[in-house]
Formats: sequence, structure tokens, C-alpha cells
Amino acid sequence: MYLRSHPLTARLIVFVLLPLLGCALWMWSNVRNSLPSEGTIQITEGVGAPVTLSRDEHGVVHVSAGNDRDAFFAIGYAQAQDRLWQLELQRRMARGRLSEVLGKDSIDADVLFRTLGLYESARSAWPALSAPARASLTAYTAGINARLAHTAQLPAEFRILGVKPEPWTEIDSLAWIKVFALDLGGNYRREIDRFVAQSALTPEQVAIFFPEYPAQAPTTVASVEQAQSLLAMADSQHELQSKLRLAAPNTGSNAWAVAGRHTADGGALLANDPHLGLQIPSLWYAISVDTPTLKVSGMSLIGLPVVVFGRNAQIAWGGTNMMADTQDLFFERADASGANYETDGVWQPFQVRSEVFNVRADFPEKLRRQYAPVTLQVRSSRHGPIISDHFKVFDQPVALRWTSLDAADTSYEAFFRMNYARDWNEFKQALSHHVAPAMNMLYADRAGNIGYLGAGRIPVRSRGEGTIPSPGWDSSYGWSGEVPPTQWPQAYNPPSGYLVSANNRVVGEDYPYFVSHDWASPARAQRIEQLLRQRIGSGRKLVAEDMQRIQADTVDLDAAAMMTRLRERLPQGEHGAQAATYLRGWNGDMRADSQAASIFHVWMQHFRSTLFADQLQGTWNNPQRTRLLRRLGDSVRLERLGRLIQDDPTGWCDNRDTSRRETCEQALASSQASALDELHKLRGGWSMRDWQWGQVQKTVYTHIPMSAMKPLDKVFERRIGNGGSSNSINVASSNFAYADGYLQDFGAGFRQVIALSPRQVTHWYMNSTGQSGNAMSPHYDDMVEPFRDVRYYRLRTSADGALPAPNTASMAAAGASR
Repeated sequence: MYLRSHPLTARLIVFVLLPLLGCALWMWSNVRNSLPSEGTIQITEGVGAPVTLSRDEHGVVHVSAGNDRDAFFAIGYAQAQDRLWQLELQRRMARGRLSEVLGKDSIDADVLFRTLGLYESARSAWPALSAPARASLTAYTAGINARLAHTAQLPAEFRILGVKPEPWTEIDSLAWIKVFALDLGGNYRREIDRFVAQSALTPEQVAIFFPEYPAQAPTTVASVEQAQSLLAMADSQHELQSKLRLAAPNTGSNAWAVAGRHTADGGALLANDPHLGLQIPSLWYAISVDTPTLKVSGMSLIGLPVVVFGRNAQIAWGGTNMMADTQDLFFERADASGANYETDGVWQPFQVRSEVFNVRADFPEKLRRQYAPVTLQVRSSRHGPIISDHFKVFDQPVALRWTSLDAADTSYEAFFRMNYARDWNEFKQALSHHVAPAMNMLYADRAGNIGYLGAGRIPVRSRGEGTIPSPGWDSSYGWSGEVPPTQWPQAYNPPSGYLVSANNRVVGEDYPYFVSHDWASPARAQRIEQLLRQRIGSGRKLVAEDMQRIQADTVDLDAAAMMTRLRERLPQGEHGAQAATYLRGWNGDMRADSQAASIFHVWMQHFRSTLFADQLQGTWNNPQRTRLLRRLGDSVRLERLGRLIQDDPTGWCDNRDTSRRETCEQALASSQASALDELHKLRGGWSMRDWQWGQVQKTVYTHIPMSAMKPLDKVFERRIGNGGSSNSINVASSNFAYADGYLQDFGAGFRQVIALSPRQVTHWYMNSTGQSGNAMSPHYDDMVEPFRDVRYYRLRTSADGALPAPNTASMAAAGASR
């Protein structure tokens, strides 16, 4: 009766809602069919003997095979079952082909990856690998493609975007290592930041942003057009970092190892939690492998068949970003035609290749005109690709020199051999092949030994330190070699009985080679050491649960130090006095249930804005330069802010928009008033009991590309309230997003704690999101909450016995025969 009297409603239901509901049910049914079978299956095709592939209650894959080649095949098969869209996305990203499926908004990303030539560089790595390493990639590739050949139903992303997956190749795996290296090694962006800061600010002002920058470093004065190119590149890099979940410069991880003399059973302990841009699914994939010659478990990267961080039957290993300066920018002096560049007074031609980009039409595709292909001429000099050509700069182009673009990159060889290493010497021998990214590698074994090795190719410069762009036409600024692997930073069984790496400085002043100026704040490393010393000093032997509690720690030592300066400057007034009661006894713990953490963090963000946004506004009347300098201001460390409160010789606290002189105390008071107003708006009231940090800060696991598509973002993206800060061990780096509050887009991708003893190996882990990349899977997001709460699962394997020598010859033969 109702529908008869409301014909428009009836038509809406019959012709719109019911078809949409039917379509949704049809898609849900079909996508559900794309999920792999639960429990245990046997793989019989494409392998020499049946392989058992089982998934535990958390979706983690356990492979049991008669030989290593078949195990790598099964890993490829399993990753294609669980992460097919992620594999497709990574393959397109590394090849610079995202815009074919994601449209014009991805052109800049494609231009960057094609200009860098990641895929072509990966091709040169293939013949440099050993036969066993190549065989593992060939088997893994065959496994992915075997799954593709037998996949009738594709995950939802393929259907929504109308994309069909393409076959995987061995070079795709090697190219993804390059992307991983780019993610961890973006220090050329810091060169741009330094250069722009030097151009706009006094040396005293620059020091607040780059406190370790050496005054004697060379400075090159560039043309206005060239400076504009650097700014355009910096803006573009910032956008790509956000869209593609690339880590920001100066980001890293935690890892530490404790020797057997401090543990309950005499075996060593190792803990690791790498930090990267957060996304769903996670970049990491838990695996366990059992063959007669390979017993290994831990975290692999999607796109690789080996454990990157984990353990075998004898040793365990973890890693962090070394923060090494392995990228340099060079200004090239081109002639009027743009076809030649100068080298020590002699002209030589650029190498030139043409790149064509096919760009998908805007949505709805059938109603839009198809874009014409975009063509880009990519030039390269002796230093590397010209990364400024996309920004139409031809008078003085900018080239990138980067260790990862060197020919014959054997980084995969290092990852591969680590899986088979049985002791410290074999561990070092494996890593001697590592090129990029430069990493701090922590080692532990069942005999109770621990070690550290700074692994990766570190350039030796003929002149300067490469902290700002150098004149490419003068060969005296070039690279003269690399640090020999025998002189890489290393330590073995130190007197303290523990080793800590948290992106802090890795070498002392007496180290003969330059590594970096861009170390992270030492706060995380200091806190890890503090907690270890407390437990060791109590006389109690350490166990895995102690390592887990340390990984959960949210105390920010930089915040605690800042509070010692602020306690005499706490605000007054009605709301200020209430806030002061929370702050007065606060110890810097950024717990999720802390009101003081919210008040402090937001206060410091507004203090930074008061200091730097006002001062840097309109610098040179250039909005791009202003944006870059403001981003620098947003990242100034608490330690530097504390120094300004004590002494402000450059007048940062004085607001130039007012006629009267302002002090840092006044800036602190005004910024806290702004912070309290912001928290009042975010939480909807002045009851500060509701201002817990975990209600203000949320962790965001972004899905590419569905997070940018309303309302599909609700289906694919995940958010959860969280504590922590950028300087706490349980790290959480967030940015203000207006009504959404503070959104954490950077943090730990997984956590592992591995206890090795003469009797057994115990392996605890937690992935950040889930094992599956299929939104219809129960394992798509089943680890989000446990990860936030720092809970762990046991990764059970059979890798507790002695490890026989790897039968690499037979594995290579098996790979070659298929």
C-alpha cells in the first residue's frame, strides 16, 4: 500500500536499490571465492614432490617441502593467494605503470620511478647473483604465476578497477628491493631541504633545523630557475610520500640484542620492530619454512621469497635503517641545446631514452575521453638520472647519484644467504654482498653470542660530504670509492652484554669515514638502554617477556626532558590551571590513556607553529619555499625547542607581525591557549578526563588506492586509537588532520622477539594488520587491535634442531630444470 502511494520511492527501490543490492551480493559472493582454503593443502603441480602448505589460526603460512626450490615455489604460490593485489600494485609501482590503472594522479609517481630507472637497474643485478639465489627467485616467480593460472576469482580491487593481473618476473622482485631502498634512503630530500634553508635563512637560523650541519661544507649558488626546480621536486616528493606510503626522511626502526650471560637460559635474545609508512595490507608477510636444508621463519617482504628479518635453527637477525647518506644531488651544466653537459671543461652528450606513459581516463571511464599517451625524454649524466627534467629545467639540470642504481647490485644475495647462515662469520659473509639500503643488522645465536654490523655500500667522496647539491661539472666533488666491507661498523659480544640500534649515531668521531649527519633523536636508543640496564642491574635474568614489555614502552625521554623546563612555565587561568594539574607530575609517558600526553603534544605542535610558521610566512614571496620551511619547522626536535626556551639569540619567539617584542614565555602561553582550544573542539567539551591521547591520536592503515575513493575507504581502510610518539620505543608519528585529530601514518610494521637457547628457539611476532590482503578475509585486519595492544602470537616451527649445510648445488639444478 505504501509503495503504491509513493511511486517515486517504489521506483527508487526497484530500479536503483534492489539492483545495487543484488550487484553487491553477487560481488561479495564472487570475491569470497577468491580466498584461499583454510587449513592444509598439498601442492603437486610445478614441484618436484608434493609440498604441504598449511595456514594456522592467524592465517600464517607454514611450508614443508622436500627441497628448497619447491619451498620457494610454495612461498610464491601462498603470497599470490593472500596478497595478489599488493603484488600487482608493487610490480606496477616499480615499473612506473601506476597511471595505467590509477589515472593521472599517479603520473608523478610513474615519472619518478621511470626516471630513476629502477627496473632497468634491477636487470643489471640479475647476472650478478649466484646460481642458487637466481634459482630461488625463479621458483618463487613460478609459484606466483602458477597461482595466477589457477585463479578464477580475483580480489575486489581487480574487479572494481577492471584490472587483470600480469605475470610476475624475477626482475620484479629485484626491482622491489630498489623501492624498499628508496623508502629507507631518501636523504637526497634532506639535501634539498638544506639547500633551500640556506638560501632563505641565516646560518644561525639554519642550525635549528640542521644542528649538525658542518659550517665548512661547500655551498653552490644556483640560478633562480634551478632553485625553483628543487622546490618543485621537494613538493612532489612530499605528495608522493603521502600517496604511496613512503617513509619520511629521518625515519627508522628499533632492534636490540641481549647476550646469553644476561638471560635465564644462556641463549641470546633479539627484538626488532622496523618502522615504515603504514598501510593495509602490511608490507610484511610472516612465513615458516621447513626443508631438509632450510629451516627458517620470520618476516618476508611481499615480492621476495626469503625471510628478511627472522631466524633459522641457529641464529636470529633484525635490522634498522642506518641513516647513511648514500644519495647525492649534482647540478649539471648543460649547453644551450640541452643535449650535452660539461665535465671538467669538456662537453659530453647526455644519455637519453624515451619513456611513454599510458594514462587511464577519469572515472567513470566510459563517459570520459581517454588521455593521450604522455612522453618523457629521460636524460642521464655520468652521475645518474636527471631527476629535474619533469619540472622543465634545462639550464642546470639536477642528477641523482645513488648506490642502489649501481650496476650488479647483489643486495638480494645478502638476504638469501642470511637465511642459511649458521654463525657470526657466515652472517657477515652473507651481508658482505649487501648494497642498499644501508642497514644496521643485529645478530644473536643459540650459544648466547650477539653482534652488530652496519651493512651496505657507503660512498667515499673526494670532496665535501654531499649534504647539499654539488657542482657536477667539477669532478673533484665526485665519489672516489666506497667503504670496504671489512671496515663497516661492527661489534661482537661487547662488554655491556647488549647492543641497541634505534637509528642513533652508529660511529664515533674516530671513525675514518663519513656516514651521515641525519641521525634520529637518541631518545629511543637511550630509553631501550635505560630499561635494559634497569633489568640487568636488578640482578634478574632476562626473558622474552622483558623484551616484549620494552617494545610496548611509550615513555618519550625528549618529552620528559622538555617538561623539566616547562614545569616553571605551566599556564594559569581556568582551563590552563586544570591542564597544569595533569602536566605537573607527568614523566613523558605517551600512553593512550594519558591526558597529559594529549595536552603536551598539541601544546608543542602549536608552539612550533607559533615559532616557525609566523617567522617563515611569505619567505621570498614563494609559496613552495614557505611550505618546505614550514614542514621543517613542524619537525624541529623537542631538544632544540628546549634550547630556544633557555636562549633565543635569533629571535624565533618574537612574532614579527606585532610591534612589541615577544618572549618565549609569551609564545608558550599563547600556544598552550591555542592547544587547549583545539583539544576542546576535538573532544567536544572542557572535561579533560575525556582528553586521553588514544582518543586524540588514531593510527591509520591506508589502502592504495581505495582510501582515496569514497565510500570504498570505509571497506578497505582501518583506523584505531593509539598512544606513543615519534620518540617513544612504541613509536607513533602523527600529523594534525583537523576534525580527524592527529593521524598516525608512520610506525612499526611488525614486531618480533626471538629467544634462542641451546635447547630450543622461541619466536614471538605480530604483524601490524593481518596476513591477508583480501578485504573479505578474516585475516585482513585481525591483528590491528592486538598489534595496538602489543600482544604477540607464537610462530611455531620445527626449526629448533641443528641446521645442516645448505645443498645449494642441488637447489640451483632444480631451479634451472624448471
